[in-house]
Amino acid sequence: MNANGLVSFCVFSVSVAVFAAKPVWSRPDLVDKANRGEIQEANVSWWGYNPTNSTTYLKAALRSKVRKLTLDRQAGPWYTLPLWGRSDLTLNVPEGVELCAVRGQYHKIGDRLITFSYATNVTLTGGGTLRMWFEDYTNKALYAWSEWRHAVTFQSCHNILIENLCIADSGGDGIYFGQLGRIAANTDVTIRNVTLRRNNRQGISVISADRMLIENCVMEDTCGTPPMAGIDFEPNGAHEVLRDITMRNCIARNNKGSGFDFSVCNLNAMSPEISITLENCRSEGNRDSLKFHRASDALTRFRGDVVFRGCTFNDKDIRRDAFRSKTGKETMSVRFEDCLAADPEKGGKLTPLGPEFGWGRLETPKWPDGSPIRLEETPFPDPLKVTVRDSAPGSMVKLMPVHLRGAAAYMVYADSVRKVRLKVKMRPVGRSKLQYCEFKVHSREGKKIATINLDPVFLKEQEIAFEVPAPGFYRVSGQVRFSHMIVLTESDAPVAAIYSAESGLPNWSSLPGEACLRVPSGTPRFAVSAAGGGGNELLHARLVSPDGRCVWDVDNVGTMQYWMSPEHPQPGIWRLSSLTATKGCMDDYSFAIFGVPYQLFLTPEKTW
Repeated sequence: MNANGLVSFCVFSVSVAVFAAKPVWSRPDLVDKANRGEIQEANVSWWGYNPTNSTTYLKAALRSKVRKLTLDRQAGPWYTLPLWGRSDLTLNVPEGVELCAVRGQYHKIGDRLITFSYATNVTLTGGGTLRMWFEDYTNKALYAWSEWRHAVTFQSCHNILIENLCIADSGGDGIYFGQLGRIAANTDVTIRNVTLRRNNRQGISVISADRMLIENCVMEDTCGTPPMAGIDFEPNGAHEVLRDITMRNCIARNNKGSGFDFSVCNLNAMSPEISITLENCRSEGNRDSLKFHRASDALTRFRGDVVFRGCTFNDKDIRRDAFRSKTGKETMSVRFEDCLAADPEKGGKLTPLGPEFGWGRLETPKWPDGSPIRLEETPFPDPLKVTVRDSAPGSMVKLMPVHLRGAAAYMVYADSVRKVRLKVKMRPVGRSKLQYCEFKVHSREGKKIATINLDPVFLKEQEIAFEVPAPGFYRVSGQVRFSHMIVLTESDAPVAAIYSAESGLPNWSSLPGEACLRVPSGTPRFAVSAAGGGGNELLHARLVSPDGRCVWDVDNVGTMQYWMSPEHPQPGIWRLSSLTATKGCMDDYSFAIFGVPYQLFLTPEKTW
């Protein structure tokens, strides 16, 4: 080829690059306003939508100057390649909308759905779902092994809110909080009403954070790459921070690893002190509840405090090492306050955990004869051994108010083959949306009898109605998202709130309540405990005997307080009440019952 030919070729190549077609936006007029900062809110569809790959539109929208960006509903998910977020952004993924990874992509081991670095004032919200392709990333025939294909990553960010979302099926962590360099931890972070489901390594990984609140979150079904925990606190270096972190009303369940994992072996004596508090959290169905990885070398000792307050640990293999350490008190303290843990030596029954001893040695309250006090799951009553008392079988009666938050379990007795009817309301807690309320009915044999989905409307009285195939007892379990209150208002059958492994210890919430407790004849002793929700969440507890005597009246209850009956207590109906305390506020609180079945009847007219 001669010189002229070569030049001609080069000019042609440049001309193609310069005159490549620019993207065509669906609403260029609105896009121009968004890019100039003339409007504060925008829909991504103004840029465009592609049913197989909307990356171009999403990236362009993220580069705009709007403060709120909504992935508005389309015919299918918003599929994308890895995205980078920015400061001063609310990314709204509404209910029913999915932001989804493009399937077959994300082959780099560090590809992530969306990443924020050095960002401030970021909100992810809306009620929708962020989803990746877990089953592909864990298939070695399709992908190189990686534990870092996270769904959401924050690196050295400030003022972050993540709420009302489901984050599922990542190739790493659902949410990862890392640190860039040696200075900037993530600060002022709130995660609220988020479900982390079937992620590869962790539901949440916290590498470095200062002032973090995680509340009303569920971390479930983590499997694939160890540690496979619900949440893992794991600094990568001695300079990183785990400070002023609170988890409240969270559930870690059915994870292949621990519910709560603390891998702090990279910290040393020069590291910032740890301060982590878990309040009213539950670990259930995990391999084990807690796991502490720590440096045993005296030269690498670190300091700090981890507190579990009002938590329940009910897992497959509770290991005593989860509650103590060979490392002395001069390093990190782990304390258990008003907690309950399954004791493998006692048939898995829940045993209270007492005050701090080293790393939280099991300290079990005891009956006067020295035997441990244990909370047991409410069994199905034996119809041949109990007497049902129903003043008006089949007739609706008003129920005493017991407001249970997030989840509730009830035992109901049907006197015949018929339709059983209960009336229920949902009451709001906070400002999050009521997404759904579902009730399931199971027989004594574990067979599902019915599933009832109620309208997601606050304060509307609705009916739970189901046909029973035979007389007997049935368990009714309710779940409301996100962590609002359930209150039964009427029933045509005997009904009691119960403790079940699935729903956990009933979490009373926000309002005073009253229920009836039956003490059978011949009961040697029984005990009742009350506990507030932590901080200034207090209650006034009262217990009245069948003959009308007030035997226990204690105000401003915060940490767990017990009342124990004398020998051979009076049989019959005892009334347990929660009232507003003279100090603090009434928010979350709980009662536990020992020595008799946890059955809190909602009316004295219908019991057994």
